Amino acid sequence: MKCVNHTDRDAVGVCNFCTKSICSECVVNLKGEMYCKECVAIKMKTVKKEEHSPALAAILSFIIAGLGQIYNGQVWKGLLIFVTSLLVIPWIIGIFDAYFVAKRISHGEIALKKKTGCLIAMIIWVFVFWIMVFILAMLAAIAIPNFMRARITASENAAASAIKSISSALESYAAQNNNVYPQSEESLLNLKPSYLPFAYNNRKVYGYLFKEELTPSGYKITATPVECGITGTKIYTIETRGKASESQCANPGSADYKSD
Repeated sequence: MKCVNHTDRDAVGVCNFCTKSICSECVVNLKGEMYCKECVAIKMKTVKKEEHSPALAAILSFIIAGLGQIYNGQVWKGLLIFVTSLLVIPWIIGIFDAYFVAKRISHGEIALKKKTGCLIAMIIWVFVFWIMVFILAMLAAIAIPNFMRARITASENAAASAIKSISSALESYAAQNNNVYPQSEESLLNLKPSYLPFAYNNRKVYGYLFKEELTPSGYKITATPVECGITGTKIYTIETRGKASESQCANPGSADYKSD
């Protein structure tokens, strides 16, 4: 097969636009395709009309991390940027990368391999992903308060039980010592067997701060939440003869809050 322009030369292929046979001197390689010199100008005008948009690539990457890369035909790069987008910096880098890669594609420096199916799949996947995030956020919004309430209830029950145990120990001591109460917690701890498992006074136990006022004629034990509303919501008090009472604690900043 001879060149249409140089009949004495063998053709190296045919023009992708006019299908005429052309030799190595007449051929123009454009994005991996062969064209004759006459047709390449027409083809370039067509390419310009179908120009790949760098601005659109950047906008897509700004809306959804990695989407601009998929628009540029770089699916795996787009997925990598999307997965790491929570770090923010890859997202920002991805916006600039999408813009400059699209610019190189529009100039013919990089061949574009359109993967519309991948782009659609990515959009659907991102949509599903954010639905899942929303559902998980809703579940967390329900579960976390329930967990906090359960933890507060457990702390309150433990604190209420503890001051009753201390009161019971003090009453038992007084019953064996002519109705005289101990003046310190050590008197209960030093007995064999000990009246208490460990010291409570001025200690934070079960999320509560315990304070004891001990005299030979009586006592007053108070358990106050270390953080009101977080480790407990009630203040427990028990006095001589096991007289127990409770009240609501007040958060700092509230009208009922009083600093010691």
